[in-house]
Amino acid sequence: MLWEKIGQRHCLFFHSFTGCDTTSAFFSKGKKSAWEAWNAYVEVTEAFNNFMNHPYMTVTVNCKQFQLLERFTVIIYNKTSNLDSVNEARRELFSQKNRPMEKNPPTQEALLLHTLRAVYQAGIWATSDQCEQKPPTPEGFGWTLESATKTWRPVWSNLPVALRPAANWSSVAAKAPRAEDDAHARRRSGSAPNYAAANVNSLSEK
Repeated sequence: MLWEKIGQRHCLFFHSFTGCDTTSAFFSKGKKSAWEAWNAYVEVTEAFNNFMNHPYMTVTVNCKQFQLLERFTVIIYNKTSNLDSVNEARRELFSQKNRPMEKNPPTQEALLLHTLRAVYQAGIWATSDQCEQKPPTPEGFGWTLESATKTWRPVWSNLPVALRPAANWSSVAAKAPRAEDDAHARRRSGSAPNYAAANVNSLSEK
């Protein structure tokens, strides 16, 4: 199937979506993993073609093209999965295989922003044969303009920042004195009544 894909326009979006000079790649997943996923899920070619034939098209989580890419991303990370949602795939892989979070698929929110950046880059390639290209502003395509430096930076996610991992909380808890330890210290110093001893004495008197 390799010879059927090389030279086709949809390969440009495949390259943009799986990582190029201006778009990020999926962590620990190179072109080989993505190519194998494409061979296993040829239906995603429809989305690749649509993005190349309609440069800078609008993408939402509910549009068919994004849903095809979402399923494609799941297969990149787990070729045996029957899931369509990257969020569900993240939960399944983490709970069943206990893999580090960074080796799981991105969230749906992060994948949408990544797709928008891929759409923008593919749109530039798709219109490169025009005498005068007039691409839209990158704002709204997974990029934001830093007002201080006047440079564009990628928007990785709009979701709230998660709490620190449980491992960090345990280290913080280890540093903080426990209530039981504090009570024992006061008893040894005589600064607090020893209720346990008082109860024993009251029982022995009876």
